[in-house]
Amino acid sequence: MVSDEPVVGIRHLGKIGVDWARLVFADADALSAWVHDDPIDGLADVVFWGRHETDIAAEFGATRTGTPGEDHYGWLNLPVAEAYAKAVALNDRRSTASDGKFAFDFRPHSHHWRVMADVRTSENEAATIDVGGASIMFAMTSVGDGSFPVYVELDAAGALAAIQVRIHGTEE
Repeated sequence: MVSDEPVVGIRHLGKIGVDWARLVFADADALSAWVHDDPIDGLADVVFWGRHETDIAAEFGATRTGTPGEDHYGWLNLPVAEAYAKAVALNDRRSTASDGKFAFDFRPHSHHWRVMADVRTSENEAATIDVGGASIMFAMTSVGDGSFPVYVELDAAGALAAIQVRIHGTEE
């Protein structure tokens, strides 16, 4: 919602392309302060999951993280160099052994991974984060990548009242 005014019309605006199943609604100027890959606080998390996660956890001395929305095995709040070393060791293990099927993430404490933690715990798979003086909203599509129609809802004065993205398993 952009306005509380009653909606009197809807107009098709176009389509939005989605990659990694994530939609982002952001102020373009605020994005100049966005930190996507680098840790803001010098820390990072490493988590892993999969068919052989219990065996891998025992081998690497990892425990469940207890993270709401995804209680994977791994390590939280490590200095970035230590977290990176654990991620490299997991990657080496995964590429050299055929008896360990698992996936992992190296998650530096960046804006991206911070908002994704909130998205994963959200009932609607959406969350906001304040960056550069503006709120930026992330949302998952629930159907993966694609191209989805966007509509604007207009009030009686023809002003924007809301934006609508219609998520479908297949393109309209």
